[in-house]
Amino acid sequence: MVYNPSLIIGDTSQLSYYFPDTFEKISSRNIEFENICSRQYDKVFILFAEQRTFLNESEDFFIKTNVDYTIEVINKFKDISNKIIIYSTSELWNKYDGCISLKDKYNYNYSPYIKSKEILCNYINNNRTIYPNVIIIYPFNFNSVYRKEGFLFGKIFDSILNNRKISIGNINFNRDLTHPKNIVDISLKADEDCIIGSGELINVQKFIEDIFTKLNKNIIDYIEYDDSNNLKTKRGGYYCCNKTINYNDLINLTIKDIYEY
Repeated sequence: MVYNPSLIIGDTSQLSYYFPDTFEKISSRNIEFENICSRQYDKVFILFAEQRTFLNESEDFFIKTNVDYTIEVINKFKDISNKIIIYSTSELWNKYDGCISLKDKYNYNYSPYIKSKEILCNYINNNRTIYPNVIIIYPFNFNSVYRKEGFLFGKIFDSILNNRKISIGNINFNRDLTHPKNIVDISLKADEDCIIGSGELINVQKFIEDIFTKLNKNIIDYIEYDDSNNLKTKRGGYYCCNKTINYNDLINLTIKDIYEY
């Protein structure tokens, strides 16, 4: 069978900017299903809802998009696509310490967003006979200049790109961080569910300081720390068991983004 170019649903997602230009990209809002679903696709990547994680909304709010609407879209494309790739979150394991893999059961500190992702993943996994061609990607935190306001790195990149000083809380903690390009590169080749992270815990403060150093900028001209605005976390020290990108490459991809933006 001859397929049309792969389809991206969610053209404002961070990830959308790193897919090949040959891929068709559409908004997740007001999809013209009758037109779009008249074709066959090799792969359909469902990217919407990625940047709503910080919103202080009810569980119903997230379920409406992350579960109900996502399943509706999957059902529209599952019979006309070779593969459908959806994105969940590594936060489903955020109570763990050490490396995590798909063999580990979900264990997380509750949030409405994470709960909605659990419901979606459980639904897909419990109905694999209906969805044999759906692949679930569980990414760790990924950041770029396309990160929206409301996120820490959205504020950091805004300060750099717009030459403004910002105030943030304590960022001296460790995370598995990766980059959207790394997520996309692996997603393009994925044949089965997978967790994608750097494979190591990275100190967030050092990472941000290294970005400023690479840009020959004095961080104190851009950032001040407010102890009354500390980022509280209940997450464990968890990271991806598979190493997919090294620290220097992660820094260099971030710097490249800034120069090209």
